[in-house]
Order: sequence, then structure tokens, then C-alpha cells
Amino acid sequence: MLMASVVKKMECYNIRKSVKDLGEDLKEKIKAERVCDDYKVLGNAFVMLLSFERYYWRNGSYASLTVMLTDDGQMQTADIVGSGGGEGLWNFSYGANAEFADMAVEVLQEYGFQEKNNECNRN
Repeated sequence: MLMASVVKKMECYNIRKSVKDLGEDLKEKIKAERVCDDYKVLGNAFVMLLSFERYYWRNGSYASLTVMLTDDGQMQTADIVGSGGGEGLWNFSYGANAEFADMAVEVLQEYGFQEKNNECNRN
């Protein structure tokens, strides 16, 4: 059985903050336990990876949120994956994974990020 997941992709051409600062804002504003975060400089690109988890009482399960922020100097991107949060034989999530992913989307929209079309979603 596949785990329920939601993938959102965003981009921003009007860079207002470094990915490191964006990561700090996400850590501050997302109400969940931070599993890990890592920041790397790869040539001319900056990358930050964040991982969170949260318990959802309504269905008694955990959901995870992974956010990868990248900046190549001309554009910033965000890859956001909300997964888990499902219960029972059919792994019904009551939207916990999407709700978790939307928390990151809302924070990044404050800085000019816009969602791209994406065909990776799996529920």
C-alpha cells in the first residue's frame, strides 16, 4: 500500500531572503516538531533541507513534512512533500498531509513564491 502524500512545487524570481533565512522562518512558523535541517552550498547554489513531523489527533497518526529550498542566484525553488497522516486499511488521511504541506506554502507565499503545476501528488 502506498503512503498518502502531497507534493507541491513553488518558485520565486524576486528573491527577498536567502534560503537559510527562509528556512529559519519555516522553522519558526510551522507548528510541528523539527526532525532535522541541513544547509549546503553547492558551487553557486544554496540548498536547505528541512523535515518536520506532527501528530494528528483526529485520526491518531503522524504526518511528515519535507521542504527543500534551492537558490541558484536567479531563482529560488521550493519542493514541499507532505506525507503520512493516514489510518486504516485504505490509509485515509483526512487531508492531514495536504494541510501540513499548505503550512509551508503559506509561509513561502509571503515572500513571493508561487505554486507551479505539479503531477507528483498521490493520495
